[in-house]
Amino acid sequence: MRIILSVMLHPALVILIGLATSIPASAQNRDERVYVPQSAFFVGLGGSAQSINFGNQDVIAIGTSETTQNGVTIATGFAQGPDDASGGTPIFMDSQLVFSPSVEVGYFQHFHKSNWLWGTKFTNDYIGASSNFRNPVFPQVGTYTPTGQDPVPFTGNAVAEATRTQVIDQMALRPFIGYEIDNGFIYVGGGPTATKLQSDIRALVGFADINGNRSDISGAPQDFSDSGWVAGGSTEVGITHFFKDGWFIDCSYGIGITANRTFDFASTFSSTNADGVTNAGTLVGDSTWQGISQSFGIKFCKAF
Repeated sequence: MRIILSVMLHPALVILIGLATSIPASAQNRDERVYVPQSAFFVGLGGSAQSINFGNQDVIAIGTSETTQNGVTIATGFAQGPDDASGGTPIFMDSQLVFSPSVEVGYFQHFHKSNWLWGTKFTNDYIGASSNFRNPVFPQVGTYTPTGQDPVPFTGNAVAEATRTQVIDQMALRPFIGYEIDNGFIYVGGGPTATKLQSDIRALVGFADINGNRSDISGAPQDFSDSGWVAGGSTEVGITHFFKDGWFIDCSYGIGITANRTFDFASTFSSTNADGVTNAGTLVGDSTWQGISQSFGIKFCKAF
């Protein structure tokens, strides 16, 4: 019986001793409060979950052609995609959810004898999100004019293997205002962004239906790509929690939107059939769209 009691009481004794020794330690920890610095520069590293809405990609495609035989022009042609109210053939791109690594640098400072503070931070998120639409079709209308004859109207389609839109990188500068609470602060801010976008069309071919016959006008499939930085804006709310030695965690939720960006495409084509008839011309067009993002980010930061 003594052995049984000893086995049962020993863990309880260990727990009681642990609680007894932890109470003073807890009281001491409460006295050793971590304070938010009055002012500090800081750097941070972390990541964010990004929901990217690519919206509609409005595409316009225009083709011109000249048909020659033995160096003599025997016909010319022109085709253009009909515009809708938004300026082109709308291609809906699916939204994407991605994780993006992120870095930030910034500064904050309390107002004189106040829990209120102000600051600003610069962030750079490598988003790397893309959305694809398979087998898009761009309706075309135009005219085919044999030399010395009246124009012959026709319809047709420019078809592609896929269109793709990408949000590659985003930089943001966000001034903010905050309020200190215990060992951290809450804040709200907003400011301008610069976002790198890219638009691609893969394996595009222009077809025309002339006098009931469907013809490949532009020859071999062609790829198009254009990219660039686009201005925009974002807003953000967040909360920080400070630890010892200037370390703190920064959690935030943000919404951003880019301006509409038009990406331009252009190329030439030429093909010759067995009868020595050459069809040459140009393919030009553009794609217009914008990106909208929502993000939840966590960064581990060091204040100096």
